[in-house]
Amino acid sequence: MLKKYIAVNKKARYYQIGNANKDTSTLWVVLHGYAMLSEFFIKKFETLDNGKTLIIAPEGLNRFYIGESYQRVGASWMTKEERESDIEENSTYLNALIENIFKEIGHDNVQLNILGFSQGGATACRWVFRSKMKVDNLILWAGDVPKDTLTKENKAKWKTIKTHLVMGKKDHLISEEMKAMFIKLVSQYELNYKLTQYDGDHRIYPEVLVKLAQTF
Repeated sequence: MLKKYIAVNKKARYYQIGNANKDTSTLWVVLHGYAMLSEFFIKKFETLDNGKTLIIAPEGLNRFYIGESYQRVGASWMTKEERESDIEENSTYLNALIENIFKEIGHDNVQLNILGFSQGGATACRWVFRSKMKVDNLILWAGDVPKDTLTKENKAKWKTIKTHLVMGKKDHLISEEMKAMFIKLVSQYELNYKLTQYDGDHRIYPEVLVKLAQTF
């Protein structure tokens, strides 16, 4: 048996809050977590809309039914199956999207904030290091930094990015042991980051988001 590949075109969708124009001063690209859809995920960021902020929520390229009723649908950025192909395709997709968004804005004098929630955090990190874009703030919310981005070659770029780790104190998916192991990992790498912990579970809290954004 042979495993073979063929390249095909695929239409990717994303949702947007705000208008891309010369008045845009801040751009947020927010990557959802596992089994979520960007249509609903982006609503968590409506409080950032101030007339000069553009929010873009790309959707993972793989969609599937959730539960046995086949009523709800979610999307995923990748699984362990064809992992490397998914990582590469995600980066190609997101690079094409960001290039198009900046063309619509018409200038590059923009604060660029990349936020990855849960599974979207790993995708955000890998994308940043497969892109030439200048990132001001990288926010990893209830997610982690993949080890494959914590390399000697990436240290210089990490130093140019303000990295924010956001964790809920009642997140049932992230145990205290997991938090400790993660903090140890990034500390050993000497990653410069700001840690925000909030009194909540595994989801985006708009009030925490706004407070964090005010520190940028």
